[in-house]
Amino acid sequence: MSAMRASNLSREELIGRARDMIPTLRERAGECESLGRILDSTNRDFHDAGFYRIYQPRRYGGLEADFQLQVDIGAETGQGCGSSTWVMTILASHSWVVGMMDERAQNDVWRDDNEALIANSFPAAGATTKRVKGGYKLNGTWTFSSGIDVSAWSCLNAMVPSDSGPPIHHFMMVPKSDVRVIDNWDSNGLRGTGSKDIVLEDVFVPNYRTINTHKCRGGPTPGSAVNPNPLYKIPLFGGFTMGIVPPAIGLATGALDVLVKRMTGKVSSTGFKLADSQAVQLRLAEAASEIECARLLMNADCAEFERIAASGEEPTDERRVRYRKNAGYAATLCMRAVDRLLPLVGANGLGFNDPIQRAWRDVHAVSAHFALTWDTQATQYGGVLLGKPPMDPKL
Repeated sequence: MSAMRASNLSREELIGRARDMIPTLRERAGECESLGRILDSTNRDFHDAGFYRIYQPRRYGGLEADFQLQVDIGAETGQGCGSSTWVMTILASHSWVVGMMDERAQNDVWRDDNEALIANSFPAAGATTKRVKGGYKLNGTWTFSSGIDVSAWSCLNAMVPSDSGPPIHHFMMVPKSDVRVIDNWDSNGLRGTGSKDIVLEDVFVPNYRTINTHKCRGGPTPGSAVNPNPLYKIPLFGGFTMGIVPPAIGLATGALDVLVKRMTGKVSSTGFKLADSQAVQLRLAEAASEIECARLLMNADCAEFERIAASGEEPTDERRVRYRKNAGYAATLCMRAVDRLLPLVGANGLGFNDPIQRAWRDVHAVSAHFALTWDTQATQYGGVLLGKPPMDPKL
């Protein structure tokens, strides 16, 4: 089924397609890790299923779906391959960001290729953003560009110098043809995301292909002029974490599923049925509860994003940082769940190709993302409760 035809599918059918992919993704996970990037076959499957289009504007064949759909899809596909799911949910989120930008930027990305995907990258030390006539000049290295191998564009994090204060964060759209990709991704977890560095040399970005993210804290955005859906009014950095937690939920759910199947009917060398072990039962139950709580946190926040965007309500600082706190805690819960399950695997599960061992590495990598690091998000939330301003002005 083509991505264009997928726009006629219900959310239940889309989730069903994600669930049906789990066995295939699990079979491909080892190859994905070895290659160090999402497989072309998996990328094509995600295109054909319509997953990349869930937050793309309808004007280009997108679905403009409800904000929770990314959680529901990622929680399924993540059971098969965390790296592939990370790429899919991240790239889908970037279509949401581009939908907030000037119409000309959207046309640059999708007018000639409405399947074009958008990666993302972060400035390394020494990277510069300089104001010039009509836009900006970018130089230096940008890092962690997940999915760059299959993307036509990059949505760069850029810090614009300010005359009267700290630099101001912007997103800037750059075609992949303007960057040089450095094949240097070699990590312990999420090995298959291809999160490589890219190098920019005097790359010009016109003003209309940039967006000041400090002005995207909820309410109309430049893209709202052509995309009136409340989706493009959701607080950008409050909501973006909803796209990076789903792989963790899927990884933990998949690890639990694999382990339950292993333990059912398994007998130790001494003849003891492992399913009769209270220790096994307790670990399975607690892991299942942690995963369920993580999912409920994300569901509640996604529903609240939809409501406030539709109503035009202005969220308080406490609520803004609470969204990030909840996302960080959800990822932490998933990490703890897999930590709880790993000791039950035994020595036979220590190999890199064991799905539970892979889930353990991948879920720790997800939780290491700066937007999910628990200590950082908890500290920010606690500070706001005590009357301090948010540490992140983009929120």
